[in-house]
Amino acid sequence: MELKEVIKKRKSIRVFKEKEVPDLTKLIALAKTGPSAGGIRGFEVIATKEKVISLDAPLYLVICTNPEAYAKRYGDRGRNLYSIQDATICGAYLQLLLVEMGLASVWIGAFRERRVAKALGTNLRPIAVIAVGYA
Repeated sequence: MELKEVIKKRKSIRVFKEKEVPDLTKLIALAKTGPSAGGIRGFEVIATKEKVISLDAPLYLVICTNPEAYAKRYGDRGRNLYSIQDATICGAYLQLLLVEMGLASVWIGAFRERRVAKALGTNLRPIAVIAVGYA
């Protein structure tokens, strides 16, 4: 599938089939190769089946960042901007790669950061939750 087709085909899907999603380890690793301020790559993707938002999905990809990793080099701008930009670039790449795999997703930005971080047992800052499944 050409990139133009993938971009046109990507839609926000909020209802998913009760079907297992394949392992996305390689796909996540590929998405993480996108641009990163200063090559810092201070972000992570945490895959979980635990329901971390109100939407039901077979899998959730939580895009997280470590703002302090960026602050060391870029100060407040790194902490408050570059860390978020890098994480969202990774998330956008993920959504396109999911389309290529025949999976559907929706980007969720409205959630309680502390609650999601606590549920995942992470000190990283959750930036977005991508619900994943089959449409």
